[in-house]
Amino acid sequence: MKQKQENRYLKYNQFLEKRAGIKSYGQKVVLVLILLFFISFIAAAAILTVINIQDEIQRIKISLEKTINIEKKLIKKELETIENNAKVFISTYEKKKNSTNTNIDFNILKKSHIYSIYNNVEHYTIGRKIPISSVELLQYSDDKYILLTDYLIINMQNMYYVFVNKSAFDYILSPQNSPLSDYDPVFVLKNSPKTFSSFICSSSKFENSNFYIIGCVDKSTVIYGKIISTVFGSIVVFSVFFLLSLSFYTFFFKKILLYPINHLRKNVQYMSDKGLEKVTFDLHKYGDDEFAKISQVLEATRQKILKHQKGMNLVLTTTAKMISMTNDIHNFALFAINSLDELLNAEGSVLCLYSKLEDHCSILVHSDNYLLNKIPFNLEEKEFKKLQKTHHANNIILDKNGDRYIASIKKEVNDEYSLYIVIFKRGERLSEEELKYTDMILSHLVYSINLLNLATYDPLTRLYNRRAIVEYAEKEVERAKRYNHDFSIILLDIDDFKGINDTYGHTMGDIVLKQVAEIIQEETRDVDKVGRYGGEEFIIVLPETETESALRLAERIRKKISEKEFKIGDYKISITISAGVAGLGIHGETFEEILQAADLALYQAKKNGKNQVVMLGKEEISQILEEEFESKNFLLDAISEDRVIPYFQPIVDLNTFEIVGYEVLARIKEGDRVIPAYKFITTAIKFGIVLKIDEIIQRKTVEFLLKSEKVPQMIFFNLSRPYIQDIYHISQFVELLEKNNIPKENIVLEITEEEAISEITIVKEAIRIAKSKGIRFALDDFGVGYSTFSYIKHFDIDIIKLDGSLVKNIHKDNDNQIIVGGIAYICREKGIKLLAEMVETEEEVKILRELGVSYAQGYIFGKPQDNFIENIMEEL
Repeated sequence: MKQKQENRYLKYNQFLEKRAGIKSYGQKVVLVLILLFFISFIAAAAILTVINIQDEIQRIKISLEKTINIEKKLIKKELETIENNAKVFISTYEKKKNSTNTNIDFNILKKSHIYSIYNNVEHYTIGRKIPISSVELLQYSDDKYILLTDYLIINMQNMYYVFVNKSAFDYILSPQNSPLSDYDPVFVLKNSPKTFSSFICSSSKFENSNFYIIGCVDKSTVIYGKIISTVFGSIVVFSVFFLLSLSFYTFFFKKILLYPINHLRKNVQYMSDKGLEKVTFDLHKYGDDEFAKISQVLEATRQKILKHQKGMNLVLTTTAKMISMTNDIHNFALFAINSLDELLNAEGSVLCLYSKLEDHCSILVHSDNYLLNKIPFNLEEKEFKKLQKTHHANNIILDKNGDRYIASIKKEVNDEYSLYIVIFKRGERLSEEELKYTDMILSHLVYSINLLNLATYDPLTRLYNRRAIVEYAEKEVERAKRYNHDFSIILLDIDDFKGINDTYGHTMGDIVLKQVAEIIQEETRDVDKVGRYGGEEFIIVLPETETESALRLAERIRKKISEKEFKIGDYKISITISAGVAGLGIHGETFEEILQAADLALYQAKKNGKNQVVMLGKEEISQILEEEFESKNFLLDAISEDRVIPYFQPIVDLNTFEIVGYEVLARIKEGDRVIPAYKFITTAIKFGIVLKIDEIIQRKTVEFLLKSEKVPQMIFFNLSRPYIQDIYHISQFVELLEKNNIPKENIVLEITEEEAISEITIVKEAIRIAKSKGIRFALDDFGVGYSTFSYIKHFDIDIIKLDGSLVKNIHKDNDNQIIVGGIAYICREKGIKLLAEMVETEEEVKILRELGVSYAQGYIFGKPQDNFIENIMEEL
């Protein structure tokens, strides 16, 4: 039934558009309004006409009654006059009738409108013969006035009857004397009050008579007249009202009435032209009518389609990105979670590639929204722990913290890695559809990780990576002990590899690494496993191999590499390696102990002059370890006795020679001596003490700044590799600065180029987090190779510190001047400040200024001290 009604309305609409040519909604509204006006007008006119006719009929009846009453009085008066005249005439007639003088003037009767006088006693007639018998008269003996045929008779005590012709009263009954003369009323004398349906009549009986005075008006005349007058009046009123209404509609109401539909049409057209994301249906925010409801439905539909479209676009885009960014999982992961934040309208997201072997995040990425909204780090840590505890391969944990909804997702990558993502959202939980899109994106990411074999292989050399080779070696150690087999390892390192990078560039350095890896693989057996242990370090795991065989293999590899001429483009490079050998039983019972022995042997090979293979005995290892433990204890004592202090070396603006900042350097006091960082930093890093030293230096520097009158423009802090590897250290440092109201924009964190390159993904994230808090970043020990410039693209840095080798005697070295000039130009173009270290002479200062270097530090401006330097040399 409902469907039939809708079809009928659709047909009406189709008729208006196709037959009547009315296609505009506004025209349809006007047509409907006009039809309503006409229908209302006709109905109102009809009702008004009926009312007016009834009122007029009632008025006519009242007027007829009033007129009849007046006429009755006039007739009665006239009859009384006639009666008096008749009495006079009868008296005269009776006197003369019995006398000799019989001359009677009958004209008196005529003048008195008397037709005849009849004597009912003596039965004679005075005047003309009466047309009525005495018998008939006797019937009306009780009436004073009698109407018979065409005569009106005055009964004078049943003795005399005066006959008067009815026409004598025509002037009284004439319609001209009535207020209803426009309707041509008819007044007559009748013996009965009979009326007619086609007439409007009123009657009244004449007193003491047998007749009535009746007044009538033709009803059709009244109805027709009233119809004409009412319709004409209604047309006039309707026309005026219609014109006024049409004017108001055209100039005012039309805009109000059609605004919603025009607004919706405009939005739909704009959406069609510009796309879903460029328009918002907001009519429902300003009203509650049907169009507002349509707007609300359209906006909800638009949002749903847009979210679906964004989801599909994100899936497609991540597919394309997956191909283009396979060598940079960090950037791919950052792109993915930033896109997810936008799609899900999330407050922020954090992604972790969790290493099960090392029990930490190998890759940790925070979305831009996460950093912008300053989400507490303890929340993500709490969610990561939840995901670690779950035994499901893939799991979703939905939680709530205050008004913040949290979705924690675990996705297995392989036996070694899991992918964690924590999404923070305010207002509402993630819907099923949103979780599906998230799962699709994470699946792409998992695929990319597996595609790169990051969990097992080094992408450059295609050897086992550090994690995989360590896991394999640990299993082989256990197998060797179970079956009483030999087991050995070789740890080798390319000598002076940094020099190769600095001289020929990192691209050339990568080629050297690949060729060295190929030589090692050529010299090893199929059962042996080779891995890239660090930047230029390799490890060879030798199952069922005694140390003597391992020494021979290491020597063979060393000799082959030293004799090989590495051809790289137009360059011919000779390189050497140093190696340390260790074996099960001789150097330890665990892989960790064996690896430590090999590492100490490698260190000894480097110390002895490089390009050699070393295997240490137990006594030598014990001595070295004892020295190291002494160094370790020295550091621990210095920390416990509060002898770790910050020193400050001034940094000068080369344009003004004003001190604009200081580099904070760690020092240890020992009696009257002050021990510089380079003498203890290696040991501090090896034994994990460096983080404590960093914390002390930062805390004491902040305390010193609080006592200073003014915080310098730049305070440089050196970051160790362990410090960078955990972003929570930066978070804690930020909290320390904020707690003490130290301006974060005055803080510059330094990392060496070598550390940055070896930990690209970690450093990228550390820089992003620091800069999101307002802290600046500097790249220290910036090298000289052409490929060094490419790392400026990788890191969002503010300051570059030139390696001292480029600064020393630069006034005498044209090549270095060209290189520094090129670096200065690139820095200017990218808005990066350039700082020169180890500046010691006025000649160096002059050249550096000419080349466009912004800042400088060195002994010429001041040595590191435990206080700020107030001035620099006046001669500069």
